[in-house]
Amino acid sequence: MKDLIQKESTGSPKELATRLGISERMVYRYVREIAEQHGELEYCRIKNSYKFK
Repeated sequence: MKDLIQKESTGSPKELATRLGISERMVYRYVREIAEQHGELEYCRIKNSYKFK
């Protein structure tokens, strides 16, 4: 997931959940954990992806 964020190619939370075979709720948990470990994240609607600030 971190690699997808770095590449800015996660897609929407729902798409990411489907891609990874996890629930959308787990996507939000992982996003929070990654942000705590590696810095702030944001969701870009233009790119339709999470990205590091």
